[in-house]
Amino acid sequence: MKKKSASIISIVLFFVVFIGIRFLYLNTTLWYDEACSWYSASQNFPFGILDNLLTLDLQHSPLYFFVLHFWMKIFGQGELALRLLSLIFGVLSVPLAYVVARKISSKTIAIFSTCVVAFSPLLSLFSVEVRMYPMVIFLVLLSVNYLVDYENSKSKSDLLKLIIVNILIPYTYVGGILYNISLLVCYGYYLYKSKSSVLKKYLSYEIIEYLSLIPFFMLIGFYAVKRHIFVVMHEGSLSFSQIIDIIRNFFGATLVPNIYWPSTDGYNMTLWFTLLVIVPCVYFVYGFIKGCFKSEKFEKVLYNIFGLCFIFFVVCAFFRINVLTVRYLLYLLPVMFILSVVGLFRNLSSRLCKIFLSLFVVCSICFSLYNVPRFRVMKGHAFKAVSIEAAANELGNDDIVIMPFGADAPYYFRNFESPVVFDFDFHKQVRNPYNEKYYDPSMSNIMKSSQKYDFVAARINEDSVFSHNFENYFMQNINQNVQSGRYVLLAMYGGDANSIAPVDTLRALIKDEKYLHHNFVDVMFRKFLCDVIAMLNRDFSLVKLYEKGNYTYYLFKKN
Repeated sequence: MKKKSASIISIVLFFVVFIGIRFLYLNTTLWYDEACSWYSASQNFPFGILDNLLTLDLQHSPLYFFVLHFWMKIFGQGELALRLLSLIFGVLSVPLAYVVARKISSKTIAIFSTCVVAFSPLLSLFSVEVRMYPMVIFLVLLSVNYLVDYENSKSKSDLLKLIIVNILIPYTYVGGILYNISLLVCYGYYLYKSKSSVLKKYLSYEIIEYLSLIPFFMLIGFYAVKRHIFVVMHEGSLSFSQIIDIIRNFFGATLVPNIYWPSTDGYNMTLWFTLLVIVPCVYFVYGFIKGCFKSEKFEKVLYNIFGLCFIFFVVCAFFRINVLTVRYLLYLLPVMFILSVVGLFRNLSSRLCKIFLSLFVVCSICFSLYNVPRFRVMKGHAFKAVSIEAAANELGNDDIVIMPFGADAPYYFRNFESPVVFDFDFHKQVRNPYNEKYYDPSMSNIMKSSQKYDFVAARINEDSVFSHNFENYFMQNINQNVQSGRYVLLAMYGGDANSIAPVDTLRALIKDEKYLHHNFVDVMFRKFLCDVIAMLNRDFSLVKLYEKGNYTYYLFKKN
């Protein structure tokens, strides 16, 4: 009786702590990508959402935004309401991880695997992210669950469940297709080598799955064509440090401060860093590799699926199809944790594994508790800060805010009494050579060809705005739209303010042809800012320039 009571108390305590950590992250402002989720989901269903994805976002599949759209209709658009949808998937993924782990291992391994998944700093943080990541994590775990069921039963019902979930995965997250392909390759090869009689049935259902994914492949084909001609690209070259960054954040008991992009900072090799990051990374990677080499039959298939999927992501990053950062690969982590723990218990003493995993869980909990307040500040500085400064300057709906970064998702300016955000986000608008807000019709073919370098240099050396279309668009929406005595607030994010300089400075830079080619995004951005400042100076006076948080603010008053 005492043992049963202790078990119940332990389970209750476990749920209180792991859900409690996620609740602490709920009260956090949205950052840019989350605001983009809100903006996409707030469009009309379904064609408004699809139109936004096909014309502005050009990288995501629609299912998550469809779900979020109806969630917002029921529960509203506040930060807490938006995060609750992700929290549901984030919470459900933990018991589902136990179910999966228990089906492929012992009860002890399943318990420790689930604890690691529940308290992983990375999974805890992203479990309330207003993005598709918590949803796709849940779906991939569900897929593995049905895959294990089908392997054991060979029933059509389990196979049908597997196929249905696998169809949902790419429609939720574009990168999920790499999991589907890895599953088809690894499990199909396994059946071919050991259970050829089952292979035919499996492949017949896979045909149904991939026929159902034809609209998905049409979507990513459309994205590929559009992105191929982008003037501005975000995807940099793949480096080995990015792979190290993934491993460090996947398996460490702490996270880098900016988890959303590959870290370029070096690591300070202190004693605490060694204990909290290097040691757990070595253990988990060792467990996964040893588990892969020492496992057999179907269990080895699971290692191969997630190992191959990781390799696919690296290859895609090498060809600049995507950026190798943790959030894009996050759906691999729960099952990789489970497989790593399985490998550890089978290759090390049970006592050592229990000590290591217990310490990892305790350190992860401590880090999450430490990280919550710091993370809230970082999120606020990343996006909400501009609306706070607009209010501090007593700006209202007669005033305009210019945000070169983030103008396409004005979540914190959605109220009628808020200032109007000028509808022009530099990276999303300038990257498309057919964007009529920035390019004249005669420029489109030039800007998608190698002639763009000479053309941009020529435009910079002329005393005029980059294009007639941009000049007309800006003058109509800013200069002619703001009444005398009212304000325009130019908010420059992070180091973007360093790009504001006289046009003569820019002309001196582009005399070096190599600089123009290697820093084309920076050159385009500098020219954009030169034009913005020049057009504002026609009818406005700069009344205040100051830095606060992560932004630099320029407050202009209409003459």
